[in-house]
Amino acid sequence: MDWRKAVNTLIISFILLNVFLVFNLWDKNRPESGFKLSQQQQHDITEMLKQKGITVETEIPEDGEPQAFLEIGYDKIDKQSVVEAFLGKGIRVQEYGIDGGNNYINGDKQLIVMDNGIISFFDKSNKARDLNLNEDEARILAEEFMIKHTGIPQNAILYGIAYEQKGEGYLVEYIQTHDGFLIANSYMDILVTPSGVKSFYQCWLNPYGYKGRKKTVIPPLTAIMRVADESTSPLTITRIQQGYYSKLYDAEKWQAAPVWIIHTKDESKYYVNAYTGELEQ
Repeated sequence: MDWRKAVNTLIISFILLNVFLVFNLWDKNRPESGFKLSQQQQHDITEMLKQKGITVETEIPEDGEPQAFLEIGYDKIDKQSVVEAFLGKGIRVQEYGIDGGNNYINGDKQLIVMDNGIISFFDKSNKARDLNLNEDEARILAEEFMIKHTGIPQNAILYGIAYEQKGEGYLVEYIQTHDGFLIANSYMDILVTPSGVKSFYQCWLNPYGYKGRKKTVIPPLTAIMRVADESTSPLTITRIQQGYYSKLYDAEKWQAAPVWIIHTKDESKYYVNAYTGELEQ
């Protein structure tokens, strides 16, 4: 491939993208249509990414679905019910107040429940070990644990199972969806080891609904280009999906931005704003 041609294609695509983004921010009432890369542009950019050491091992969507902002907030919980679910009913536990929540201890088990509903659980007991634990068994144990302690929300999907060398087990992750879009910072992580579930983390948000009109999003290849621009070493992209992402705020409600969620082989995640092309922090 001609390198100069690839660079020119990239420059032209960025110029078109910038014009589109300015229009996107300026015209809030335009119809749900917008910028698309041609097949030739997509091909040239993909080849150029390869030369930069960016390998894509997943199917890239041709374009994205129009999105509006999503209003989200913390899910309200009853602390006493959570304590009983994780540590047992009628059991006296040690309780300590911490900044923004409560810390409960019962023997080798520790439960932290924050005022905003975030739950962390740790089991430090040494149980009999099943040395033949595999991914499928880890998933089953994680599901059984959730059914017993919190239930599995209807809008939760199994998002990934990865072996954790440090934890000597599998990290099973469930993420919330809303109308088919991922809510990236609304999730549950369960660490399953040969001796059972050792830790559980839940940050489950409540989607209240959309704010504003749906607007066209940047093409997924443009989001990949943004990640490539940030990277200083070769990357292998394994997954790219649409969703929502925001920081967690000390507020009742706030708005999450539409994003392209890009995963790499080294387990990194990038959140590229689907309106502006900027990386979300």
